[in-house]
Amino acid sequence: MLTDPALPDGTQVIDDNGDLRVLGFAKFADVGGDTVRNATQPEIDTFAPAQTEDENQQDADGADSLFIDHPRWRKLYTAYSDIIKDEMNILRGWITQFKADVAAANNLADLKTSVAAQPDLPDRTLAQLKTAIRARIDKDD
Repeated sequence: MLTDPALPDGTQVIDDNGDLRVLGFAKFADVGGDTVRNATQPEIDTFAPAQTEDENQQDADGADSLFIDHPRWRKLYTAYSDIIKDEMNILRGWITQFKADVAAANNLADLKTSVAAQPDLPDRTLAQLKTAIRARIDKDD
C-alpha cells in the first residue's frame, strides 16, 4: 500500500496488487506505470465509500480498544453506562406504575389521586451527574 501521501507526481512505486490510493489523500499509484500522480475526481469518487467504511471501522476498533484494553476508560464507560441504566430504570418504573394506576382507576378522580402520589422526577444537575460518576468510578467492579 502506498504509505507516503507526500510523494510528488512521477515518483516510482512498485506494487503488484493493482492501482492503489492512499486513503484520505488524492494521490493515486499507477502500478502499471510504477508512478504516482494526482487522482482524478472519478477515481476519488470510486474510493470515497471505501474510505468512509475504513474510517468508520477504525473509529469502532479504537472505541472497542479503549473500552477493552484501557482500565481507566473502561471504568469511565462503565460508570456512564451504569448511571444511564439507573436513570432509564427510574423512568421505566414510573411509566410502569403510571400504567398500573390507569388500569386500576375507576374514575378520573382515582387516576388523579394515584398519579399525584407518584414520586416527582426532578431534573438532574451537572453537579449530581459528576458526583454519581465519581461514586460509580470508586465502586468495585
